[in-house]
Amino acid sequence: MKQTLEQLIKLQEIDQRLLEIKEHMGDLPVTVESQELEVASLQSENEQKQNRIGEIEKDIRHHEAEIEDFTTKLGKYKEQLFLVKSNKEYDAISQEIDHMKATITESEDVQLKFEEEKTEFEENIKLNTNKIATTSDSLTSNRADLQSALAETTQEKEELESNRSIIFDKIEPSLLNAYETLRNARDGVGMVSIIGKACGGCYSQLPPQTVIEIKENNKIITCPNCSVLQFWDGAEE
Repeated sequence: MKQTLEQLIKLQEIDQRLLEIKEHMGDLPVTVESQELEVASLQSENEQKQNRIGEIEKDIRHHEAEIEDFTTKLGKYKEQLFLVKSNKEYDAISQEIDHMKATITESEDVQLKFEEEKTEFEENIKLNTNKIATTSDSLTSNRADLQSALAETTQEKEELESNRSIIFDKIEPSLLNAYETLRNARDGVGMVSIIGKACGGCYSQLPPQTVIEIKENNKIITCPNCSVLQFWDGAEE
């Protein structure tokens, strides 16, 4: 059991150092990932809007040709009014003229909506492009800071994680589960050294007999108040 206790103590020391390394990098990893996703999302959005603009321009050209064709037909109908020989022909051509005018107006309204939609997309693309430029500048700086932080700790982190795996495999699963549960629930602390006669985690006073047993470092003892695993690092009061 003493060997298991020593392994748990080493595991906590490794986890504490890994936590310090993580804190050293701060929010940079999350910030960089978030900014990368934001830039990618904005670029994708711009691409989709640009594709839509292409479709709109195609529709606008179609309606321009349609309006031009209808306008030509309207002119011909108006010319025919001067050539009619009966009221019936006059009424028929007049109906065609009214229909053509309505059709032209309808096409112009549709074309106007396409123009407004195109303008809106172009403005959105411009705003997104500005956001991409601003975010990319910040991302470049944050990437450099992150790389610098990683360069300082990568080798140590890899060694710690390797040692952690070795120790991890040597500890009884039930004790590991208890340690991991406590560590995840208490900001990375699953095992602490007592401070004087108190728990090093919650600082509550421990029974005298418990303190004596903990200082023997021969068995796994938990704090009756916070349940964190206890050991003694040899420091006197």
